[in-house]
Amino acid sequence: MNQPSQPGSALTAADLSEYLATADDFAFEREVYHVAHRLGFETEHAALYKDPVTGKPRQFDIRASFTSADNKIALAIECKGLTPDYPLLVSCVPRAHSEAYHEILESGERINYIADAYTKPARFVRTTQVASDQHPCIYPAGHGQGVGKSMRQVKRETRGDRRGQMVGGDNVFDKWTQALASLAEIIDDGAEELRRISQSPQSLHQIAFLPVLVVSDGALWVADYSSDGAIQREPFQVAELTYFLGRKYPLEPEGTSLTITHLHIITRCEIRSWLHGISQGGGIWQELFPR
Repeated sequence: MNQPSQPGSALTAADLSEYLATADDFAFEREVYHVAHRLGFETEHAALYKDPVTGKPRQFDIRASFTSADNKIALAIECKGLTPDYPLLVSCVPRAHSEAYHEILESGERINYIADAYTKPARFVRTTQVASDQHPCIYPAGHGQGVGKSMRQVKRETRGDRRGQMVGGDNVFDKWTQALASLAEIIDDGAEELRRISQSPQSLHQIAFLPVLVVSDGALWVADYSSDGAIQREPFQVAELTYFLGRKYPLEPEGTSLTITHLHIITRCEIRSWLHGISQGGGIWQELFPR
């Protein structure tokens, strides 16, 4: 039987099998990809894109979208395997009214007049803000467990001078920021789709864009704070929460921007029901696209 290698020696098949079973996220990504694909989402897995900030090529985990009538939900999904002894702890506070909104991208149409004639109608994109004081909003103010403002992994140190102490780290930063970087290209592609003129009565009219981080079950915890910073109760586990972003994405040639207000953090089991709800036209549609 192939045995694990000693530190510093060549790796064995047993070493690589251990890595695949405990530290590699590829099977995790494929699982989420297949869940979305089987539910009818348009899906992509593990392709390259250009980072909008650095200009360097990066690889996203999953892109998935679902269209219903003239609306679409587009997702940039990243997966991160965590362990119960090194979980993600998110500090949450009640969501402020100024943060209780989201923006969707929609198409508009104008006619460009030239002298006494006019050209064919031209489409452009614009943003529409959906606020909690006007509609049932997916991000309500001051309710429930609140909204994430800080996140870090925590563990009990097992080595060195700090052995036995609780310490913080961050192995998830690159993952959730990659979801935001991937979303830039998705927004550009969605805007171009909305600009195209279609004669179909069911042509696409609005798109909502959501970044998503999927983490392991039993590894997502909340530290619940009041607005003035007092801890409300002992930390507790959740299956889903949102984290405030307020990130703006430029829209060219309109010269405006689309704000993505929140990141969705969801556990491995919960992502199945979350995606199923989207595929079945559940409440998230009414919250994202109020009529």
